[in-house]
Amino acid sequence: MPTTAAFAPFLGDPRIVGEGNLVKGTLISSRAQAMRQSYGARVVADLSRKLSPQAARHLTDPPLHSSWNDLAPLIEIDCALLNGLFGGRLERMRHFGAEVARNDLTTVYKTVSGSPSLLVKRIRLVYKMYFKYGDMSVTTVSDVSGTVTLSGGGLPFYMCSQGISGWIEAGLQLSGSRRIAVDHTACRHHGAPRCTWSIGWG
Repeated sequence: MPTTAAFAPFLGDPRIVGEGNLVKGTLISSRAQAMRQSYGARVVADLSRKLSPQAARHLTDPPLHSSWNDLAPLIEIDCALLNGLFGGRLERMRHFGAEVARNDLTTVYKTVSGSPSLLVKRIRLVYKMYFKYGDMSVTTVSDVSGTVTLSGGGLPFYMCSQGISGWIEAGLQLSGSRRIAVDHTACRHHGAPRCTWSIGWG
């Protein structure tokens, strides 16, 4: 892990976060929906009162699914969720990423589900359904394992290390796998040239 004082456990390297990204409205609305389903409308209402007006609107009146939006308000929501309901436990963001995946893959994104290997092979399409910048690709895939890399994208550390990992885990589970291993083996926030996930589904 970087020793620089600028590195933050939640956001990571500010230079990478500063690259910025745009996020699809569907991810914003699915996050709000997952929060209501998992934690209740009162929790969402309490959280929204602690947010900036723009971030609060993402919870109460999410943008159109097809729209591109700045990533910063979504990060603000996740930060408030982490420091509030999740008690500062970063690993809870992994579980939340899985909750978002379960919501999306059983509704909007049925077209990318199927067998575990099919989901992994279509990971670039899945990524582009959420984020405008960055390129996610499969570098090796067998019948039971794969290696996924993300170049660029300007995502904060918690999304790389927890959110995406949780999303992949839930996606594989919904695709029929019961022996799942998802390891974030390299991260740009730790100095690697790109993020890498080693994935197995047994």
